[in-house]
Amino acid sequence: MIEYYRGAYGANLLTRWHGSSLAKAFIPGGLSVLLYLILFYFDTTPEEEVYLNHPYAVGVLVSSVSFLIIFRANYGYQRYWEACTTVHHLMSKWMDCAIFIGVFHLQSEHYKDMRPPNFFDYNELNDLNLTRDRETAPPPLEEELVNDNMNMGSPTSFASSERSIEIGPSHSEDRAQLRRRRYEKSIHSTKNTIRGASVDTIDRSHDQTRLFGPGRLDGGWGKMYPNDINGKPTATYYDIQKFGKDASRIPPSEPLDKRGFASTKGGRTPSLFLQELTHLSSLLCAVALTTLRNDLDDVESPLGVYTPGQKWPEVDPHYLSKDVRRQAYEQGPFMRNIRYLLGIDQTKHARTIYNAARPMLVIGGVSDNEIAFLQRARGPSAKTQLVWSWISDLIIREHHSGTLGNVGPPIISRVIQFLSDGMLYYNHARKIMFTPFPFPHAQLSAFFVLMMVLAIPLLMVQYANEHWLGAILTFLTVTCLAGLHEVARELENPFRNAPNDVPLCTLLAFYNEALITMFSGHHPDAYWNESEIIKKRSREKAAMNGVKKEVSQVGALEIPTLSESDSAEEENVAVKKLFEVKNASTDALPQSVDSLEELKRLIEKQEEKIKELQNRVQKKGDRVEKQVK
Repeated sequence: MIEYYRGAYGANLLTRWHGSSLAKAFIPGGLSVLLYLILFYFDTTPEEEVYLNHPYAVGVLVSSVSFLIIFRANYGYQRYWEACTTVHHLMSKWMDCAIFIGVFHLQSEHYKDMRPPNFFDYNELNDLNLTRDRETAPPPLEEELVNDNMNMGSPTSFASSERSIEIGPSHSEDRAQLRRRRYEKSIHSTKNTIRGASVDTIDRSHDQTRLFGPGRLDGGWGKMYPNDINGKPTATYYDIQKFGKDASRIPPSEPLDKRGFASTKGGRTPSLFLQELTHLSSLLCAVALTTLRNDLDDVESPLGVYTPGQKWPEVDPHYLSKDVRRQAYEQGPFMRNIRYLLGIDQTKHARTIYNAARPMLVIGGVSDNEIAFLQRARGPSAKTQLVWSWISDLIIREHHSGTLGNVGPPIISRVIQFLSDGMLYYNHARKIMFTPFPFPHAQLSAFFVLMMVLAIPLLMVQYANEHWLGAILTFLTVTCLAGLHEVARELENPFRNAPNDVPLCTLLAFYNEALITMFSGHHPDAYWNESEIIKKRSREKAAMNGVKKEVSQVGALEIPTLSESDSAEEENVAVKKLFEVKNASTDALPQSVDSLEELKRLIEKQEEKIKELQNRVQKKGDRVEKQVK
């Protein structure tokens, strides 16, 4: 695929020859001009005897040929875009399958120690009006300046005549902060982002309005892998031992490892199952794209080793390194352009050398045993189907053994459906690769393009009074028709016709890097249970559990009752029990009674009963005294 930028009126595109349909069209255009000049200068036919009395005859021919060529060019475009669509679809489906399996794997019992908390277990947090905002959006700088000038009388002043703004020191600071933000919040890791990023000193774990913990930059792997030697936790891509206790929360100050999540800087390698899954998924995509690039069994289709973080393969073959170009092309730039213009650059031998110089790279490489099986499979579809069966076998085997956690069979069948959908799109791409544009139409188009080389000069000789004008019109007309025809030929097979092919090597590298993200673990902000709000709620919950236990003990005490017929001895026993209840309830009071409204209400209710009992005892005693007197 040729990359280009939009220059002034597209004039920058005119200097490119290799891959240019315009350059190819110059040859028939030049031949037609040569024929026109021969007819113009050497034709001895008298002016009274003209070949054509009206241009309508040749005009009908030009219109018919234009329709024929445009029809083929239109279908060439459709084949090209359909090829791009099917390749992205098959990669998307296979990527969905791999990512889902990787996520299911983290739900198995082996990883229960590193799982983040669930909102289901903390439903009471919804009553606290908390947010999960990572940050609050600052107001636009201009709006902030206007508000400060109107309300606070700040040094910012506006001159209506010049519409100028004078910014005070505080606003310069704000502007510098906004300027730094493009580095701090950039999703790319570059020298500028590392140098321009500032250290965040705000501890959001103490924010009482946001449910936001300190986070874990190791993806939780530090909770999974303790070090058996020194007892300190280890991780995979993040060096958790470097910064001590809070290592998983400190962003690294040095540039990130180019290997990304595949790095072993933390002392551990990723999960073996995830490594096998990424390898087979990468191998499946590489074999599929390789068979799309080559359609013959006896043509070499090499596979190589992909190193995470390596430089992206060049999309445009023109910008390949000198070593790769020396391997991909046997001729120099001049002869390569000549061969391209003559249409003899896409031979079987030339494609073999070109593809060997740009192998399909697989995560973890390819073993000799895998190569032996792939060589034994006959035909492009058989090779791809073989790797498809390997990854399907891995998924089913591991699911039965419990590697994918407690995931139901219907969900697993949906993942297998993703694999099947990917094969469907692969066969759509094979349809474009294997089935050429219909030969009858291609032959007809080629014939009439060559006829235009003869017909257009004949027309221009009859109706152009100046030789230079006739030569220009002849050249432009034939070049336009021949150029459209070459566009159709270039786009009809988008997997072979370099440099106007689909950049399969680059797309595979994108796919490999996406697979490596399975090694990342869990979301770094998913560990919000380590925030101060959760810790406070946990302490209160523990205290409440103790209070409820104590309340149940108090509620279990039996309060005595008196009736009018009770004797004096029974009254004394009731009074004695009354004081026992009072003392027991007092002893059962917890230390954290100020936060326990439930216990207070129970004690107050018991006190009312005690007072009522005391009054009844007092009245009973008064009646007894009167009877004695």
